[in-house]
Amino acid sequence: MQGTLPQALTSNGCTRVMRVTYSGKGGVAVTVGVAVFDTEAKASKAKTAADNKSIITSLPGQGVAAFCRTAVCRSTTNAYGRYAYFTLAGFTNGKDVTEKDAAVFTTGDDLAEYTFRQIRQRGEAQASAAANK
Repeated sequence: MQGTLPQALTSNGCTRVMRVTYSGKGGVAVTVGVAVFDTEAKASKAKTAADNKSIITSLPGQGVAAFCRTAVCRSTTNAYGRYAYFTLAGFTNGKDVTEKDAAVFTTGDDLAEYTFRQIRQRGEAQASAAANK
């Protein structure tokens, strides 16, 4: 985690952070980080505490080198339920992201939406299981 993100998470009781990186066409990669909290209120407060310097660190792995360490990249911050989630989208070749780089914005937005849907689906499954006990 970079900048002010560690403080935003720890001061609101984050219990763990999971990261995954997706790579796509044109050298675009996106790291998604999901932070887990005990309550929705804590996740929401962490999202509010995050600022434009609260950035998830890219996660390199097989076939994807570290990216967005020195280049200008696009980041997002959201919360749903007891989770706060973050994206960092950029180019694996170190090129700065500009407003004209639609592929970076689209890929980052698509993965943020996918993350939201997965979190929501998990919550619905847990609620259904609890109701059927």
